[in-house]
Amino acid sequence: MCGRKFSHEELTWAEYRDILAIVQPPPDSNFQPNYNICPTQSVPVCVNREGGRSLELMRWGLVPHWAKDTKFAANMINARAETLTEKPSFKPLLEQNRCIIMVSGFYEWQRDGTTKTPYKVERGDRQPMLLAGLWTHNDRLGINSYAVITTAAPPAFAPIHDRAPAILERADVDIWMDDGWKEAEKLTKSFQGELATTPISSLVNSNRNNGPELLQPIAE
Repeated sequence: MCGRKFSHEELTWAEYRDILAIVQPPPDSNFQPNYNICPTQSVPVCVNREGGRSLELMRWGLVPHWAKDTKFAANMINARAETLTEKPSFKPLLEQNRCIIMVSGFYEWQRDGTTKTPYKVERGDRQPMLLAGLWTHNDRLGINSYAVITTAAPPAFAPIHDRAPAILERADVDIWMDDGWKEAEKLTKSFQGELATTPISSLVNSNRNNGPELLQPIAE
């Protein structure tokens, strides 16, 4: 599962450019940090365009090209790796519409009876997290949107949740963005690296809260 993400102030345009080989000119200023990225919000997404890779703002929650409205998008923020080739909304996107969503990390909630404890989840080395995704354009609504691909959780993360995003390494970027699906599909597996999980305040539960205080650890 991946229901919330965050990008803090250290995620600069230069990081996007260098890690993802973005070819477009830089913007006038860096992207503003977003400490509580929620479904329906738009974030920079790396896609292939003629002439190279570009960053484009896209809405989180896939809106298929045939959709007449966005009411199904809330159920399409994630795409299970195991069934991508079976789902009519995802299968047509596997060859030409793969994307990468670069963030600082994501949030997950651990359930214990009726209690849910939020955690921030980062790479163990604190490098930017590269999430594998699929994107599409809905011409009727004029919306570019994406879904994050999810896999079975790595063993060390499983006590928090049984699903996790498909996280790419830097060495995987060219394969994911440029190779055929036969090779790219091999990357949709449980993350092999270390994930750092930190319990945080329930402030993150509300999408009205969006500040660096959301990342502050609390005692377990």
